[in-house]
Amino acid sequence: MLTVPGIAYTLPASQNAQDENVEFEADQLTYDSETGEIRALGQVVLIRNGYILKAGEVRYNEKTGKAEAIGAVELTSPDGDTIFSPKVVLENELRDAVVEDIKLLLEDGARVYANAGQRDGEDGITTLDRAVYSPCKICNDSEGNPKDPFWQIKAVKVVHNRGKKRLYYENATLEILGIPILWTPYFSHPDPTVDRASGFLPLEIRTSNNLGIVAGLPYYHVIDKTQDFTITPTITTREGLVLSGEYRHKLSYGEYTVDGSITYTDERDANNNLTGDNEFRGHISSQGQFNHAGPWRSTYQLNFASDDTYLRRYGFSRADTLTSEYNLEGFFDRSYISGRTLLFQELRNEVRPGLTPLAVPIIEAEYIPKFKPLGGTIKLGGNALSIVRTGGLDTQRLSLSAGWKRRWIGNNGLVFDLDGLVRSDAYNIDNVAEPDNPFFAGTFGSGEGGTDFRNVARLTGTFSYPLVKQTGSGFHTLEPIIQITASPSDATPNSIVNEDSRAFELNDLNLFSSERAAGFDLFDESSRVTVGVRWQYESKDLQSDILIGQSFRIDGQETFFLEGAGLEGDFSDIVGRTNIRYKDWLEIDHRYRLDDTSLSVRRNDVNALIGSRKTGLEVGYFRLDRELDLTNPILENAVENRQDREELRLGLYYQINDNWRFTGTAIEDLTNGANGVEYEAGVSYIDECIEIGLQIRETFTQDRDIEPGTSILFRFKLLNLG
Repeated sequence: MLTVPGIAYTLPASQNAQDENVEFEADQLTYDSETGEIRALGQVVLIRNGYILKAGEVRYNEKTGKAEAIGAVELTSPDGDTIFSPKVVLENELRDAVVEDIKLLLEDGARVYANAGQRDGEDGITTLDRAVYSPCKICNDSEGNPKDPFWQIKAVKVVHNRGKKRLYYENATLEILGIPILWTPYFSHPDPTVDRASGFLPLEIRTSNNLGIVAGLPYYHVIDKTQDFTITPTITTREGLVLSGEYRHKLSYGEYTVDGSITYTDERDANNNLTGDNEFRGHISSQGQFNHAGPWRSTYQLNFASDDTYLRRYGFSRADTLTSEYNLEGFFDRSYISGRTLLFQELRNEVRPGLTPLAVPIIEAEYIPKFKPLGGTIKLGGNALSIVRTGGLDTQRLSLSAGWKRRWIGNNGLVFDLDGLVRSDAYNIDNVAEPDNPFFAGTFGSGEGGTDFRNVARLTGTFSYPLVKQTGSGFHTLEPIIQITASPSDATPNSIVNEDSRAFELNDLNLFSSERAAGFDLFDESSRVTVGVRWQYESKDLQSDILIGQSFRIDGQETFFLEGAGLEGDFSDIVGRTNIRYKDWLEIDHRYRLDDTSLSVRRNDVNALIGSRKTGLEVGYFRLDRELDLTNPILENAVENRQDREELRLGLYYQINDNWRFTGTAIEDLTNGANGVEYEAGVSYIDECIEIGLQIRETFTQDRDIEPGTSILFRFKLLNLG
C-alpha cells in the first residue's frame, strides 16, 4: 500500500475502459496495488471520459471502475449538467450514478432537487424521485430561510433524457408563489440544449377597441430540421374565433415561408353597420428565395387580404397597400438581367377600383464590357415595362441606353468625374381617357392613346476638391463641389405619361446625381450648374457630416417636374443635411429644403437619439410646406396623398433596473393643430425564470370598421416552458 500526500497523479486505464486514463488530484492519496483500490482525501478531483468528480473523499477501484464519493460531491457531465449530493455511487467509468438527496444544475442554470436519483450514462437518462424543477433563483426571507421560487414544478418522478433532449414529469403540479395552479398526470418540455422544440408558446391576452378581449395561444411544431409551423387559435369576444398560422421551409437551394389567417364573422357595410349576414375574412402572405441552376436566382412575395380593413382591424398589419412580386435574376460576370412582375392591392378607401396598376412585366438588362475606351467604363442598358389597369390607362415602354463614365484624380487632390448618357424611349399608351391621375397622364388629342418616342442625351462633369486638415485629435475635410450638366431641352413630348417618377423631390441624396429621377419617365433635361460644399469632421468621440447645395438652370427651360418639388424657376431650392454623432449617446440627422428666394422652410426632417443602450429619448419631427395652390383641381389631384403635413414623433425607453424596462411612444399630427395619431406605453419585467409585459395603446384613426380607441396587451411567459 502506498500513501502519498498532496499529489496530482494519472493512473493507467482499467481493463474495462477504452484507453481512457483517470486523472486524480487530492490532498492525500492511498493506493493498494493488490486490490486496485485508490482512496483520495481532501479536495479530491477525479477526471475520466469528460466526467469531472469533486468531493471530500473518493474511493475508486481501477479494476472494476466503481467509485464512491462522500462529502459535498459535485459530478459534472460532458454536456455541462452538474449533480450536487452528499453521497454518490458511480459505475461504468463514472457514467452511471446512484445519488441520495440530489440537486441537479442544468446547463442554463435551472435546478432540479430530488430525494434520490439514478443516472444511466450509456442511455443518457437521469431519473429523479420526488423532484422539484425551477429555473428561478432561490432567495431567503428576512430570517434567512429559503423562500419558494416564483414558479416551480413538483413531480413524483422526473426523467431527463439527454438523447431526446427533454424533461418528462409524472404526477406533476405547477406552483406559482407556492400556490398550486395546475396538476397534470404527465408533462414534458425541452431541456436547455434545445433551440427548436414542439410545444405551446406564451399566451397573449389583449383588449381591442374593435375586437373586445382577445386571447391567443400559439402552438409551435417542429416537423424536421428544415420545416416547422406555428398555428394560433385566437378568441375574440366581439368577432369570435380567428385562426392564423405560419409555415417555414428551408431547402438546399433556398427557403420560403407562408402565413395567413381566416375568420367567419358578421358582415358589415361601408358605414360599419351590421348587415345581418356572415362572411369569411382573412389574408395570406408568402415570401421566398430560390437559387437555380447556373447564375439564376428568383425571389417572390405574395400578399393578399380579403378586404381593405381586415389586416388593420385584426392587428396583423398597418399597411395601406399590399405588394406581390416575382423577380427572376441572372448574374453573368459584369452583366445582369432581371424580369419582374408587380401586383398591388390598394387598401385605401379613396382609390377607385380598376385604377390600381399591374406591372406585367418589368425587364431590365445591364451589360458592362471589359474594354474601356478613353480609360472609361461603358454600360449598356435596356428596360421594358408594361403597366396594365383593368379600368384605366395602360402603358408600354421600351428604353435603350448607353453610358460612359471615368474619374481623374490630380496630384493636388482635385477629383474630376465625367459621366455621359444617350437614351431612346419608345412609348405606347392606351385608354388615355381613363387616367388614374390626369396630371401625370400626358396628352393625346384623340383620348384613345398612341405611340411616341423620346431621345435624350446628357453629359455631366463633377469637380470636387477635398481639403484635409488635422486639428487636435480630429480630422477636418472641407470639400467644395461644382457640377455642370449639359442636356438638350424640349426632348420630352407632352404625350408621355409619368408612371414611375411621380414622387420626385429635390433632396440631399439626388442633388449631385447625374440622373435625379429614380425612374425613366421623368428626365431632368436642359443644362444646369450645381454647387455645394461638404464638411466632415472625425475624431474618437465626435463625427459630423454637413452638406449644403443648390442648382441653377442655364438655359431657363423648366422641365416637367411636379410643382413643389424644389426645381421651379432658374434657381432650385437650397437643400442640405446635417449628421452629428457624439460617442454612443447622441445622434442627430437633419435634412431640409429652403425656398430659394424667401429661405422659408419647405421641408424639415429631424431625427435625434439621445441616450445609451439602457435609457434614451428618440425625437422625430417632419414638416412639408410647399405653398401649393390647391384651388387648381388638376394640381390638387397631382398631390393626392402627398399633401403638406407636419408630424411629431417621440419615443422613450428606460431600463429601470436589471429586470424592469419602460417604453413609450407618441405620434402627433400638427398639420391642423395638435391631433393625436397614436400613443403607446409599456412596461416589462424579465429575469431568469419569467417574462411579463403590459402594453397600452391609444389610436385616433378611423376607417370604415376600424374605430379609434384603447387597447391593452398582456404577455406572460414562464421561461423554459413557453
